[in-house]
Amino acid sequence: MKKKLGLFVAAFLGVAVLYAQSPVATIPFEQYGDHMFIKVKVNGSKELDYIFDTGDGLAILDISKAAELGISADHDETITSAEGTISGKKVKHNEFLIGEAPIHDVELYETDLSHLEISIGRDIDGIIGYDLLKNYVVDVNYDEMKIKLYKPSEYTYMGTGKSFDIKLTSYIPHITATTEFANGEKITSEFFVDTGAKTTVDFNTPFVEKNDLVNKIGDSYIYLVAGIGSKEYEHHKGKVNSFSFGGFEFSDIPVGLSHAKSGIQNHKKMSGIIGGAVLKKFNIVYDYHSKKMYWEKSGDFAKEFEINASGLELQLAKDKYTVLVHKVFKDSPAQAAGVKLNAVLNSVDGKDASKLGLAKLRTMLSQSGKTVDVEIDGKAIPLQLKSML
Repeated sequence: MKKKLGLFVAAFLGVAVLYAQSPVATIPFEQYGDHMFIKVKVNGSKELDYIFDTGDGLAILDISKAAELGISADHDETITSAEGTISGKKVKHNEFLIGEAPIHDVELYETDLSHLEISIGRDIDGIIGYDLLKNYVVDVNYDEMKIKLYKPSEYTYMGTGKSFDIKLTSYIPHITATTEFANGEKITSEFFVDTGAKTTVDFNTPFVEKNDLVNKIGDSYIYLVAGIGSKEYEHHKGKVNSFSFGGFEFSDIPVGLSHAKSGIQNHKKMSGIIGGAVLKKFNIVYDYHSKKMYWEKSGDFAKEFEINASGLELQLAKDKYTVLVHKVFKDSPAQAAGVKLNAVLNSVDGKDASKLGLAKLRTMLSQSGKTVDVEIDGKAIPLQLKSML
């Protein structure tokens, strides 16, 4: 009798554990380039397109969408972004709903995101990070393209991933990593974990200047970076021999060097940012309640990183449809072909550039060794792709 009772209790507890581990919500996400988009309802609205950004400390709503929803601001305020400061309006006491998971009493920041939309290449209604992470255990699975949200009090990690302690600075988690540069020098330091950053690894300005990194990344080129703020900053793109953390290692990895003079990328205590291009190579559980992260390799771990092979930097026109040449890199295939700044990219390999979208176009123009037929300002140009690094 005691044996049967014991089996019953064990079975009951087993069911209880499984029930407790059930997510509050399971939501799909869209991967657009290096950014993750999820659906969010704000104050009972229809579903809005939000970037999930672990580098975001304050929930953001595009100011035009706020006007459409009739959300009025309490007061004006300036906040810090990755590259500098931005101006906007704060609104207190908002209600968010992500799938079936509510987030109560959210302080919301309204600002103009149109410049970010033309840089990334699609509509952005808002950005959310810390408000989601502090309320739920967030299980991001790139293989399934789903996020599971759990109540922290009921969650126990049962996987086999590498455990990292969560250390927060400016509401952003960071981990220790080691970089080996082109000259063989190795430096171990701290990096923000930022799903909202369109990069592999970016080194912050003070770290770049202190360690003279421009001369330690091999061949490089200058490109432009746009953050939440409208001002663009020049970055250097180069390579390092390796970048490793927690037993994971990437060799011959492309990296960026920031030259921002303010904002998170001018942070003196952090060496830089681990961005979306690296993070999508992992399935990651963020458990802020237990101050732990768990990282497992995703199916994309071994895939090569995309590297610009055309010498074109693209963005959308103000109509958010037409594709423009935003920059032509020096000594690149695009410069050799005579492509001019602000020219219109009509098509690539016979496909309408506006319908392909920036994320797909960037992938198509990263295939070193391939010749693509582009039409720019109505003129057909064969472009021999060659890695810029």
